[in-house]
Amino acid sequence: MALPISPVRSAEAGTDSVPLPFGKAPRAALGAHAWERLWVQYRAPLIYVAFFGLIWTLVSGALDPTVPYDAVEALNWARNAEWGTPKNPWLTGLAFWPAIGLRGPAQGVYWYASHFAGVAIGLLGVWQLALRLTHRRDLAWLAMLSLNVSGVLNIDILPYNDNYLLVMLWPWMLYLLVRAVFDTPAAWPLFGAVAGLAAMTKYSTFAIIGMACVLALVSPALRRRCRTPWFALAVAMFLLLVLPNLWWLAHHDFAAFRWVGDQIRERLNPRGAKAAACAFYPVAVLAIVALLCGARLRWPPSAEARAPLCLLAQVLLLPLVPILAYFTVFDGGRVTEWLQPFVVPAPALLVACLAGAGPGRDLCVRRAIAGFAGAAAVVLVVYAFFLCANVKNAGQKFSGLKTLGVVLEQRWHDRYGAPLRYVGGHPVSHWLTFYVPGNPQLLAAWSSATRPNIYTRGIDEASVRRDGALLVGTPEVRCDDADFGSVLAQWPTLKIDATEDVLFSFHRNAKQRQKHLCVAWVAPAASAPPASPAAPAAAH
Repeated sequence: MALPISPVRSAEAGTDSVPLPFGKAPRAALGAHAWERLWVQYRAPLIYVAFFGLIWTLVSGALDPTVPYDAVEALNWARNAEWGTPKNPWLTGLAFWPAIGLRGPAQGVYWYASHFAGVAIGLLGVWQLALRLTHRRDLAWLAMLSLNVSGVLNIDILPYNDNYLLVMLWPWMLYLLVRAVFDTPAAWPLFGAVAGLAAMTKYSTFAIIGMACVLALVSPALRRRCRTPWFALAVAMFLLLVLPNLWWLAHHDFAAFRWVGDQIRERLNPRGAKAAACAFYPVAVLAIVALLCGARLRWPPSAEARAPLCLLAQVLLLPLVPILAYFTVFDGGRVTEWLQPFVVPAPALLVACLAGAGPGRDLCVRRAIAGFAGAAAVVLVVYAFFLCANVKNAGQKFSGLKTLGVVLEQRWHDRYGAPLRYVGGHPVSHWLTFYVPGNPQLLAAWSSATRPNIYTRGIDEASVRRDGALLVGTPEVRCDDADFGSVLAQWPTLKIDATEDVLFSFHRNAKQRQKHLCVAWVAPAASAPPASPAAPAAAH
């Protein structure tokens, strides 16, 4: 069956909507009037997503006590500036690269701002995809706002340094696929670029791209749409983005794939089904709301509306079968993290099944849109309340590590009068690379045997001897029993100048019992050994 080419029309307005500019026609048509039409069409969703990103950045940046550990990883990968990381491709590090020049709380604010900027762009992509599938602005709004009933876009997204980029890229990738196949082949290069960026965010993107390739192989009509120089250019752009990562993996023992394997073990478990229910419930809520409005879920009656929906349903949903089967047979890893990006474009596909459900439902749809907008406000208020009221320590979690970083940096400066360049030892030291002023490097080199998730590229023993290092022991192990042999094994010429027990707590909470932490000082080469302190310091 041939794949139809469909103009983008707005059933609500009764006139052609203005698609994103591709090919020859837009160059002649996009005059002042056309740009004005574009602004009128996108003004409301642009204002909404901008407000969404701004308000969530302000609330999270002001109330969240600390950034998650993934921010520590992102900073390390950005500073290494390599074509890959031990857990992900290279875009997760590149996305945090602008924060390297920031200092103090600004790096934490950048974490939240970049996340919600990405989510805002992704929300606009959901709106655009739904508009292309349904040709109705009200259903596009319904698809976008329905995602607000869950915390996937605003709370669950924060702990990860990769998923927010997939949320940003996947809706646009699917939209550009529809544009390239059904509207204009000039969209192929943009699809190749966005698909390449998504693939270099997380390898799970290859499930989507692989399914699209399989469908192209089995569908003669789809293959015909690929016989164009635009498609060849798209493939070239995709490979240009992906091949450097393949080179990096080959030179680092394919660490990212081995990291996934290290997280799991063979055991039947129900976590796949539970994760699917937790991730996809916003889509179920949207379906229930549609049924309450009197609509019936069914395929669009016209072939030109049904063809792109069928293509996207196969590309997006079929990869879930092997993924869920895999996580049912193998236990371990964060299954919900894998499924979250699949949820984001799904409402656009669902509302496409409502487009031909019959007239007379406009009032109910508008009420549903208002209800989902209200749900967005409720989620924000509840989130802020939990942080302000410190429910389950949400408002103070790991905040003691920020204090510890400032205290240790000050004591280093008092001892040696030099900047703190290197920290190492227990994983607590990883947090110091983010929260110590100046962001010291981690005293760890790459090793194919241990495959550390963060390390310092190009570190050498001469530099460490010159600048010195601060080593952190295991919490609750005093210096009399502390052993730094494992961290010093890579640096046999380093000598510990002095050790000191420091009192600290992970969480800034009156009920939190303080722990002893042994700190070892490796003096810079130009510094004279100072006298040992008389009593333990305290970091509250």
